[in-house]
Amino acid sequence: MRVDIEDLSVAYAGRTVVAGARLVAAEGEITGLVGPNGSGKSTLLRTVYRHLRPVAGRVLLDGADLRELTPARSARHVAALPQERGADVELTVREVVAMGRTPYKRAFAGDDAADRDTVARALAEVGMAAAAGRRFAALSGGERQRVLLARAFAQDPDVLVLDEPTNHLDVRHQVELLALLRGKGRTTLVSLHDLNAAASVCDRLHVLHGGRVVASGPPRAVLTPALLAEVFGVRAAVVDHPLTGDPLIAFDHREPAGEPAADAPERVRCADIP
Repeated sequence: MRVDIEDLSVAYAGRTVVAGARLVAAEGEITGLVGPNGSGKSTLLRTVYRHLRPVAGRVLLDGADLRELTPARSARHVAALPQERGADVELTVREVVAMGRTPYKRAFAGDDAADRDTVARALAEVGMAAAAGRRFAALSGGERQRVLLARAFAQDPDVLVLDEPTNHLDVRHQVELLALLRGKGRTTLVSLHDLNAAASVCDRLHVLHGGRVVASGPPRAVLTPALLAEVFGVRAAVVDHPLTGDPLIAFDHREPAGEPAADAPERVRCADIP
């Protein structure tokens, strides 16, 4: 399923947070959102999983306006891993993941054999099958992250929306998660702070700065030293990864480039968006 975001604007308390964003997440591809803190990444993603209503623009799923779908129908298409993660104190890990089956059930309906198989498979995919009976609240931050990702998988969506999914994960589980996403072959819209992870896992990147999309394209075309200096305020060289050949960003930790340019949205040229 393809996601088109058309001229999207979102405001809080009269302040525009995202302004005229236009981007595409192509079917079966991993599309990344990158940008400095406060650039509007999470706000934009919240509109895709209907946590926020935009003041202008729209989100299309294969050409259908997301807001014209019922909540249950949109939940069958889009599953989210947001940054806000409740403790769900009284629930077990299995019960948390089973919540992903809710869009397919009538009120008060119990789990059937197919639901139980889906939940077990999702837990196995994230390496949490052995924890199925534990209380969710007793887990570490990284374990909770993997359980909530399993809940999104159990929802069996056409589109995954992931807001900083590698937060709280150690290096091994970060690598495993990114490899898992690549193997899914599912339309994925993901925000990442780690630019090297974004360059490795994403088919296409959209760079946000000041609430605007300022560059779009394949990682190698987007993550240039000039853009890194303009938008992120860092000095860096972009080389080939010695193991994978992906773009690898080597940051100069001794001498930052200075504050990002205030007018970067006007100065950084956007690649064409199909």
